[in-house]
Formats: sequence, C-alpha cells, structure tokens
Amino acid sequence: MRLSYILCTLFFFISSLVVGQKKTDLIEDLKALNELVSRKEDEINRLKKSLVGQETLNQTYLFEIDNLKSTNTALMKRLSNFTSQSVSNIMNIGDQIESMRVLEKQDRALRSMLTTHDSLLIEAVKRLAPAVTTSNGMRITEGEIEIEIPYLEYTLKDSLQLDGRLQRVDSVLRAVPNLELSIAGAFNVGLQDTLNQTEDLLAPKLFELFTASFNLNPKRVRLEPTSSNDTILLRITPSKSDTYRYFRAILKR
Repeated sequence: MRLSYILCTLFFFISSLVVGQKKTDLIEDLKALNELVSRKEDEINRLKKSLVGQETLNQTYLFEIDNLKSTNTALMKRLSNFTSQSVSNIMNIGDQIESMRVLEKQDRALRSMLTTHDSLLIEAVKRLAPAVTTSNGMRITEGEIEIEIPYLEYTLKDSLQLDGRLQRVDSVLRAVPNLELSIAGAFNVGLQDTLNQTEDLLAPKLFELFTASFNLNPKRVRLEPTSSNDTILLRITPSKSDTYRYFRAILKR
C-alpha cells in the first residue's frame, strides 16, 4: 500500500516536472512566436509604407509623363508652326527678291527712256542752232524746248512760211520723228478745226502753217489754249503717245 502511494507520488511528481517543463517550453515558444509575429507585422507595415511611397512615386512619374507628353505636343506644334512660318518667310523673301529684280529692270528701263528723251532734245537743240538760240527766245526746260514767239512781231509779217526760226523748227520735226510740237496761245476753240484765217489770233495761224504749209502730220501738232495772246510758246517735246505706250510696257514687265 505504501509502495503504491510512493509510486503514485513519484509519478505525480515526475508528471508535474514534465508538465512544468512543457509549459515552460510552450511559454518560450509562444514568446518566440509573438516576436516573430511582431517582426512580420513590422515588416508588413514597412512594406505597406514602401508600397504607399512607390504608389506616390508612380503617380508622380505618371504626372510627369503626362506633362512631358503635353510639352512635347506643344513643342511639336510650335516646331510645325515655325517650319511653316519659315517656309512662308522664305517664299516671301523670294517674292521680294523677284519684285526687287522687276523694279530694278523697270528702273533701268525708265532711266533708259529718260536718257533717250534727253538725247532727242539735245539733238533738237543742235539742229535748231544757229537760227534758234537763247538770245532770240529759246529756253531749255525739263523734258522740253520752249521757243517764245512775240505776237506783234509775227502778225506784222507778210509770210510766216519764210520765217527762219519757224523753218528750222519744221526741219527739226522732220528730222526727228519722235518729237511733237505744241502751240500755246489764245484761239477760238470752236474754230480749231476750220482755222478761219480771218481770225486775228496767231496760234491758229501757226497751227495752219505747220500742218498745211509745212505739211506736218496734224497728230504731231496740237493747240493749247491760254488766256493771253501777247506771246505764243512753241514747245518741242518727245512724243507723249510713244512715251505713254513705252511707260505702260515697262510697268507690265
């Protein structure tokens, strides 16, 4: 009986030791497990924070990419506009250069025309001398030669056809076909076509002299009315019709 009690007591004691040992091990295991869980939770929290940071960084990258796309689109548009404008400017420069070339040609042609007119007038002055000089009424102005005819002196002449100055003007007009004559003086416009010889006006008589007596083409002689008949002006100029046609031809180039 005592032996049984002792055995039971010993078994109980051993069992208590075993149970105590297991409990201690379990506590240690639990503690270690809790530490592992804590570390895993810390790692999870760190990963979550890292994930949030990565997501934020990713959103930042996406935002910057969108900005770069917008900037690139704007730059491409500006580049396209710049290219178009450059092409347009180059074309405009080409047009301007061509326009300058045309103007230069026109300028040369006009200068040539003026030189030709000056040459005609110089030739006329040479042919007028010595019968017509500055001392007896000739003046050289820009683009024309003026010859002053006193009214009283010429109305007293028996025949205008024999006047040396008028004959020299006629010879100049015959020698230089591109010259025209205008007669500035008082006349009755209504009688310009008939040129009534009974008129006491010198300008119509001079017109009749050059067109009928000297037989010049009436298209090269014209009357210009003035309010005074005291002095008649004969003006020798290059052909205005030829000049007009030549000027038009220059501008059309």
